[in-house]
Amino acid sequence: MPAIKIEIGNKWKIETAVAVKNIVMAEVKSAFKLKASDRNIRVIRYDQDLFELKVPYEIFIEIDMVEGKSDDFKRELYKNIVTAIEEKTLFKKDSVFIFLNEQPAINWGVKGGIPFSDTVK
Repeated sequence: MPAIKIEIGNKWKIETAVAVKNIVMAEVKSAFKLKASDRNIRVIRYDQDLFELKVPYEIFIEIDMVEGKSDDFKRELYKNIVTAIEEKTLFKKDSVFIFLNEQPAINWGVKGGIPFSDTVK
């Protein structure tokens, strides 16, 4: 049950932002083996004056997740996301910055305020 935030400048059309959202969600669903209904994703488009990333980055993807995935899992996730974005949009692999934020399951409040750690026992 990762939560995904994609940040992008508004020089890109809304259709491009939606395409990136759908690509990232598809890759995350595949990697985490999620149900079709398991979607926690948001896209924020910034006025270009309020959005700056170090060159060559144009997309910032932050994935919040419960800790415990292997380094190999993470490497594969990064590779699959950037490859899919490059294949299906105008963005190059090098323009995508991905940040994983891992948290203990106790830090996730779900299903009306139950710690996620209590739901996976």
